[in-house]
Amino acid sequence: GLAQAATLAQWAAARSDLGAGRPREAADRLGPLVRPGVRRGHFAVWMLAVPCFVEATALAGRPEDAAAVVEDFALWAACGADPQAPAQLLRCRALLAAPDAAGPLYLRALERHEETAGDFERARTELLYGKWLRRRRRLREARNRLGEALMGFERCGAHLWAQQAAAESRAGGAAPGRPGAGELSRLTPQQLRIARRVAEGATNREVALSLSVSTRTVDYHLRNIFATLGVRSRVELVRLVEQPEKTGAQP
Repeated sequence: GLAQAATLAQWAAARSDLGAGRPREAADRLGPLVRPGVRRGHFAVWMLAVPCFVEATALAGRPEDAAAVVEDFALWAACGADPQAPAQLLRCRALLAAPDAAGPLYLRALERHEETAGDFERARTELLYGKWLRRRRRLREARNRLGEALMGFERCGAHLWAQQAAAESRAGGAAPGRPGAGELSRLTPQQLRIARRVAEGATNREVALSLSVSTRTVDYHLRNIFATLGVRSRVELVRLVEQPEKTGAQP
């Protein structure tokens, strides 16, 4: 009988589906919560769920399912009660727009994100815009946007979403065929610290203790390090990290 709690749980599960690349499951979860009817969720949660529902239906190839709820969400965004809503609305309109019309809407959404705090929502917009760019073969622009998305998700610890951004980036040609010493410059500062500690022979647990993070966080970063550098083992990583040190280069 706890309707609001149940709605929040479904919204959270749907966001997990989206992060894991399961838009159809997310759309099916959220549909009853955002459409009119007896199963419609609590108003406050409904407003949280609409942007996720629009994204899920668009990615699942069912954008027509979301057209009506976007107009309801526009009324909410116009109230000014939620600082994230105007950017989310523009992102929703981009997802539902004709393919050639989406780009300017994504850019306007990112401009609105600049007016508010919140790495996660901005990173979601960067990710979707990066996907849109990659599918139009604008690969350099796509890699830039996907890189921004990856860093944003990493800052907020959104691991599933970061993995999705990294996978999109690799699909756009970001992963090198044969890594060289200069590739270390592509790592984030935290990834570089972890790579160097691993190269010194530290276990994941020892790295976690030295950086005051969880072992799970180190595992996650290490997977992204391997993907970014194109290495497949700790031995290859050690060789790559040691190479610039032997030559005097500073990554």
